[in-house]
Amino acid sequence: MELIKDHDVSMDALNGKTVAVLGYGNQGRAQALNLRDNGVEVIVGNQEDSYKERAAEDGFKPLPIAEAAGAGDCLLVLTTDESQPLIWDEQITPGIEAGNALVWASGYNVGYDLITPSADVDVLMVAPRMTGHMVRNLFEAGSGALAQFAVHQDATGNARDLTLALCKGIGLTRGGVFESSLREEAELDLFSEQVVWSGFTRWILTCFELGVEVGFSPELMVMELYASGEMAEIVTAMTRNGFFKQMTHHSTTSQYGTLSRGPELISDEMRAKGKELFLRDIREGAFAKEWSDEQAGGAARLAALTEAALAHPMSQAEAGVIASVQATKG
Repeated sequence: MELIKDHDVSMDALNGKTVAVLGYGNQGRAQALNLRDNGVEVIVGNQEDSYKERAAEDGFKPLPIAEAAGAGDCLLVLTTDESQPLIWDEQITPGIEAGNALVWASGYNVGYDLITPSADVDVLMVAPRMTGHMVRNLFEAGSGALAQFAVHQDATGNARDLTLALCKGIGLTRGGVFESSLREEAELDLFSEQVVWSGFTRWILTCFELGVEVGFSPELMVMELYASGEMAEIVTAMTRNGFFKQMTHHSTTSQYGTLSRGPELISDEMRAKGKELFLRDIREGAFAKEWSDEQAGGAARLAALTEAALAHPMSQAEAGVIASVQATKG
């Protein structure tokens, strides 16, 4: 994987262009502010909500999405994944002109053919591997987040230069950017969410339940599993030192216990289920259809799942623990 850095890239491809940031939420605010701070002409399009008010507070003059789409040369489509197909035909498509660039921070909608742009525009992706909040914080600190980029469609012959110029303008080449595709980014994201983090989340809940079953208090389990901050520090150390190399910061008792017992916990059945979820739900597109159907039905199952998660004994036990831990840091 080749990382392209700041000194490898020019912002010249953005000269004379207006970037329209459509959606001032998680990524929208960070990318709009970073681009503006780097001298790019930026306008913001947003619906009537608190994000529009935030854009005004930040010195922009936010427009309706349809108006901003018509005024921009590069359109950063940064509303939520689920909203984009709903507003595409009425609010975005009418403002697109031949030679414009359409830029996504996620490959989901285009990668899964939920949105199909016309053949006369550049279709690009600039996908930070970090939350928008951290994209902005790192930029202000003189650093940058890692990011994936892709040229899905090059109608102008200048799409790659423009993509990299946007990466530099957002501050991502400071951290390093690497080339991918929209579908690959979407599949990898879903794999992380549905196999890695879903399994991790369920395993933590299982460990909580097992710990309480053998006699530990719910509060002690919450503290041990995540509230103390030790887990977060271990993951941070992995990014600095390596997945296993960070173990040198732990006792040899810890190292031996982790390395010797781990293989007993992962079964062939679990591996087969992870592969099945990836192939059926992600690669073959079953999840994209299911999620579209879920949204069309009012997202009732998501609401029920969220309610059940928040009602779990671990969620109930954590409030006092987290408050106590945060108080010691105040």
